[in-house]
Amino acid sequence: MRGDLSLFELTERFPDEASAIARFEALRWGDDLKDAHCPKCGSVDVAKWKTKRRLPLWNCHDCGHQFTVTSGTVMDHTMLPLRKWLLAFHLIGGSKKGVSARYLARTLSVTPKTAWHLGHRIRSAMTDPDKKVTGIVETDETYIGGKRKHVGKGYRKNKIAVQTIIKRSTQRTLGTSQTMALNSAENVDGRTLGAKLRTHTIPSKTILMTDELAAYEAPGSHFKDHHTVNHKKEEYVRQDGDGHLAHTNTAEGFFGNLKRQIHGTHHHVSKKHLPRYLEEFDYKYNTRDVDDGTRTVAAMKRIGTAKRVTLYKTKPGVDSLFDRSRPSDKPKRKRPKARRPVRKSRRPRPRKRGPRYGPTHDE
Repeated sequence: MRGDLSLFELTERFPDEASAIARFEALRWGDDLKDAHCPKCGSVDVAKWKTKRRLPLWNCHDCGHQFTVTSGTVMDHTMLPLRKWLLAFHLIGGSKKGVSARYLARTLSVTPKTAWHLGHRIRSAMTDPDKKVTGIVETDETYIGGKRKHVGKGYRKNKIAVQTIIKRSTQRTLGTSQTMALNSAENVDGRTLGAKLRTHTIPSKTILMTDELAAYEAPGSHFKDHHTVNHKKEEYVRQDGDGHLAHTNTAEGFFGNLKRQIHGTHHHVSKKHLPRYLEEFDYKYNTRDVDDGTRTVAAMKRIGTAKRVTLYKTKPGVDSLFDRSRPSDKPKRKRPKARRPVRKSRRPRPRKRGPRYGPTHDE
């Protein structure tokens, strides 16, 4: 099937829920479903049952585990129709500057909270944190956050530091990026920046390009070569004697597009969820040479290996949008029993005597 599909062609090709389920089964287990296996034990001795359930049920003959096409994926325990998942994947994967949760909610006829959770679960399938690059690499850092009144430009308590590592494009290979959001406890110093560089590059095979920041001096000494440009002296590009072109313009342009997406589409991104938006932007930047449909299909094939993002934290170590537990899982507060009011014993009223009530003695 052709990868690049418009939204109209997508609704024409997958008009009902059964066709969407078959699409996800084919992407996960192949067109002939020969790669179907148990997500619990990995056995391929499985069979598809004919049931009246919303999703077709599969059974493992080795361990007896029953599963569906969403088991063990980013769509695990979802209550949404898979047709809406299919549309959401193509909307997010085909948009160059991302899709806001409000727009996704209006398009799919769901609540904004559901659309927000849906978007983050799809972004978790667009990550590649273990990638390492070599060659000519540019690195730079920036701050993402809002503006606060009555403070100077150096005020950064309401911002989060972001570092990017970009491999330059060559005639044979396409440049790639790896962007990380630094934790609030991490300072923008040589130790932190150098640790990120060593994690995502091979220093002995990498030529590093940075600006004049002093924090790059110590980490740059461990690389094959280190070139810098001085932006304070309005030096933005320089041709060195060894033939290398020293600049960080690729990283600067990358940050410009990233901030346009955040400010123009999402308007506000919290410090906790910023890494997922960075992973989405990295994925689209690294696959910019293919069409939107191919990029989306490649992300949909990762649903079985990506980490699921829950809405509420179910147990320690689970990636969730909210740190607190589910409201229904919280222990209910016992209300004190209401004390019954003590009734006073009714005493017989004294008989009233007087001329109005007749004589008080026999006459």
